Amino acid sequence: MDSNAISRLPVAALPASASQRLAAAGRDPINLHKALAHAPALLAPVLDLIHALRFDAIVPRVLREVMICRIAQLENSAYELAHHLPMAAESGLDAEQLDALDRWRDADCFSVQQRAVLGYAEHLGAGAPRDDKALDACFSPAEQTELTVTGATYIALARMLRALDVRIDEDLSA
Repeated sequence: MDSNAISRLPVAALPASASQRLAAAGRDPINLHKALAHAPALLAPVLDLIHALRFDAIVPRVLREVMICRIAQLENSAYELAHHLPMAAESGLDAEQLDALDRWRDADCFSVQQRAVLGYAEHLGAGAPRDDKALDACFSPAEQTELTVTGATYIALARMLRALDVRIDEDLSA
């Protein structure tokens, strides 16, 4: 791959509609957006879904970030972790929790809701048994639906990132 490349594909111009959508949300385009720019008709609904999950969901942001980060770990998506671990910290996860995400079952630093989300992430991302009792105790049907869409979306994004070999954005590289 070319040292200036952002993925295994050549760079494509970001459609004006995507640039406007990102600007309206106060975001700069990231390598994921740039990689998907080859398919503008598909980029638009992906952005719509990501933005709905970020700005229109009723599940607290910290719980959505718990879901996203655990899915990223299960999918071995360094790209998503580079983006979402800082977002998880900004939303309220502390350093101990961030460090313990992959061994959450043995850690005592997670709330009952966070544990339900982590278990559900493992159901979605790794086929672990679903704990309906824990989900029903913590979340309404609408919230469970949001968590399902969040997890499934980030599984799909992780797989897109892997298939296209999208590089971690320079400002996030260690």
